[in-house]
Amino acid sequence: MYVKLGALALILGVPLASVVPPELAFENGVIENFQVALLISIALANLRWAKISADNAPLRWFHIFCAMLMIVFALRELSWGRVFFQTGVAPNGEPYFVMMSSYPYRVPVYIFLTLWISAMLGVLFKFLPVKRFLLERKPLGALAVMFAAVILAQAGDHDLIAHGEILEELEELVAYAMLPEICLFYREFLS
Repeated sequence: MYVKLGALALILGVPLASVVPPELAFENGVIENFQVALLISIALANLRWAKISADNAPLRWFHIFCAMLMIVFALRELSWGRVFFQTGVAPNGEPYFVMMSSYPYRVPVYIFLTLWISAMLGVLFKFLPVKRFLLERKPLGALAVMFAAVILAQAGDHDLIAHGEILEELEELVAYAMLPEICLFYREFLS
């Protein structure tokens, strides 16, 4: 049922993009902030699941890995912190943010990301049955909806579809909404 709702949201994203006010899709706007809230909620849920799965090490590490991944996605949606450094406003009301090349914290951000992603890879290859993930059954419905949402988001980002900026944010939200389904699938898979 959840995947069917995601597929419906995926399809409705295209016509919705033509009626959603553009300011909702601005950088650091309502849709993007909702994405961040969703990702943080998923990370917290995974940490809770990790805590209650203490007797099953692969499952506990899987949820820790998922929580770490959600934090990276949330930081990406916050443009690695650049959204806290607004430099101006366009005539249409869209905010401008400091460029990454001028961002005062870019070196610490890159160091943090390198260490964080290295830790994620360490968890993935040391504690999780990667071969089982690759060879055994997968949550194909959720992955298909997520993949389609990512393609539509990229098409919107590159203005290949009308109202691209809005479509990009709506479809990213759909893609992120599929993550709990994938986490729950693998929770059952590893139980």
